Amino acid sequence: MIVLVYFIIIAFIISYIDSKKRIIPDKIIIPAFIGLLILKYFYMTLSLYDAIAVVLVLFIFLIPIILNMAFGGGDLRFGAFCALFVGLGSIGYFILLSGIIHLLILSILKKKSYAFAPAMSIATILSYFIGKL
Repeated sequence: MIVLVYFIIIAFIISYIDSKKRIIPDKIIIPAFIGLLILKYFYMTLSLYDAIAVVLVLFIFLIPIILNMAFGGGDLRFGAFCALFVGLGSIGYFILLSGIIHLLILSILKKKSYAFAPAMSIATILSYFIGKL
């Protein structure tokens, strides 16, 4: 429960900053990632599968950066943070839902571009609960 609350707090802060300034500050996301590692280790929920999930998301999220799309290093690091939280069992849901939710946000706001962190945050929480079913 503490890990979930921690994730929600960090995700809210990151989503708010990204939606307002279009940046995900390293001075927040890097310590948050380390904090999540420590919490998961302390509560004995950290596994090798979490590392695989992080590497998988880093690999997949590198594609938009390579293709020079509106995607940056902050999104990449936040994606890794989200992957660490949900783990390998829910990573497919996270990746799929991130894209779908982002497209929904774009269509609702009638914009061609918008911060990706809010979509990733929502997708992560949904994926977490889907994985618990």
